[in-house]
Amino acid sequence: MKKQILKLVVIPLILFSACAINQAAETELPLQLGGWDTDWMTAVKNDLTNGGKDLLPAYNQLLLNADEILEGGVYSVTFKKMVPPGGTKNDYMSMGPYWWPDPEKPNGLPYIRRDGEVNPERDSLDSPQLRKMIDSVRSLSLGWFFSEQPQYAEKAAQLLRVWFLDPETLMNPHLNYGQAIPGITDGRFIGIIDGRSFAVLVDAIALLETSGALTEEERTGIRKWFEEYLRWLTESEFGKEEDKYRNNHSVAYDVQACGIAYFLGKDDYVKTKVGEMPSRRIDPMIEEDGSQPHELIRTRAFSYSVSNLRNFFDAGSIGLKVGVDIFRYENTKNGSLQKALDYLIAYVGREHDWPYEQISDWQSTEDNLGLLIRKAAYIYKSEEYNDLCELRVEFKLLYTNDCQ
Repeated sequence: MKKQILKLVVIPLILFSACAINQAAETELPLQLGGWDTDWMTAVKNDLTNGGKDLLPAYNQLLLNADEILEGGVYSVTFKKMVPPGGTKNDYMSMGPYWWPDPEKPNGLPYIRRDGEVNPERDSLDSPQLRKMIDSVRSLSLGWFFSEQPQYAEKAAQLLRVWFLDPETLMNPHLNYGQAIPGITDGRFIGIIDGRSFAVLVDAIALLETSGALTEEERTGIRKWFEEYLRWLTESEFGKEEDKYRNNHSVAYDVQACGIAYFLGKDDYVKTKVGEMPSRRIDPMIEEDGSQPHELIRTRAFSYSVSNLRNFFDAGSIGLKVGVDIFRYENTKNGSLQKALDYLIAYVGREHDWPYEQISDWQSTEDNLGLLIRKAAYIYKSEEYNDLCELRVEFKLLYTNDCQ
C-alpha cells in the first residue's frame, strides 16, 4: 500500500494526531455508548481541563456550533406542507433522491431515475428536518459534556421533546413513506436508510440522559419510542426487505438496528446481528481483491464503496462492544474488511485511475476514507495506517479515538 498523506478538509480545520493526548482518565463516564468511545471522550475532557492545547481548536469550534444552534429553532416532521398518505403530518415522508420529473410528460409523472443526481425537491419533505435535528442534538450533547454548560443540554432536550414526545409535533415510529417516488409509489423499503443516523442520535441521547435536562418520564418516553421503532424495523415487511437487500442498504440497516438495540440494552440482538454479518454481508459483498461489486455499478462508485465500508466498520465497532469481531474475518474468496479498505486506499490521489464511474464528490469521499483509516489504525494496530493519519479533522476527534 503506497504511503500518502490524507488530508481531511472539514470543520474545524485543525492538524491533529489523536495519539498525542494523555489518556490517563481522572474521571469515568458512567455509561456505554455504541459508537462513541467513552474512554477517549473522558481522556480528552481531562486533557482540556488540565490545559491541553491539541484539541482546543476543535473544542472551541464545537462550542461555536452549539452556540449557533442555541439561537435556532426546532425541527419536526409536521413542518412540511404535504400530508403523507396515512393522513397525518406526524408520519415521516421523504422522496427518492435520484428521481426527477419526466420532461416528456406534461405533469412529469411518473418520475424517472437519474442515478447520483439529487433532485432538490426532496428538501421540501422531512429528510432535511431529520438531519438537522440529529446534527444539532449531537453537537449540543457533546457541547454539554465537554463544557458542562447546562444551556446546551437544555436545548438538546427541547429538540428531543419536539421530535419524539409532543403529540402535536412528534414523528410516528415508522418509515412507511420513506423515499417515495411521485407517480410510482408512496414509499419504499429502501427508505429505511433515512434512519441510519439514528445510530448516532442514540449515543447523543444516552449522553444527554446523564445531564439532568430530561426528566425520568421523558427519558422513558424517548426509549419507548425507540422500542416501538425497533419493533417496526425488525418486524415490518419493509424492515425485512431492507435487512435482506444485497448492497449498502442492508449494512446500513445493521448499523441502525444494532445502534438502537445497544442503546436499549438488547446486547443479545447485537451479538446475533453482527455475528451474522460475515455470512450475510461480507461473503456476498466483498471480493478477493477487496472490491465491492454491488457498489461499483453506481454512478458514484467510489463514494458508495467508501460509504458501505463505513457501515461495516460502524456495525463492527458496536459488535466489538458485545464481544463479536468481524474485522479479522476472511470469506472463502479471501475477501475481508481490511482488503476492502486497502483496495480503496490504493486510489487516494489517483482519481483519474479509478476504473469505475464517479460523477461527483471525489474529494469529500477521500476525506471520509481518511476517517476510516484512523479507525483501522486502532482496530488493526497498524503502523502503516498510522502513517496515513496525518489528517485535518472535525470535532469527531473529541469523541472518537481511532489512533491509539
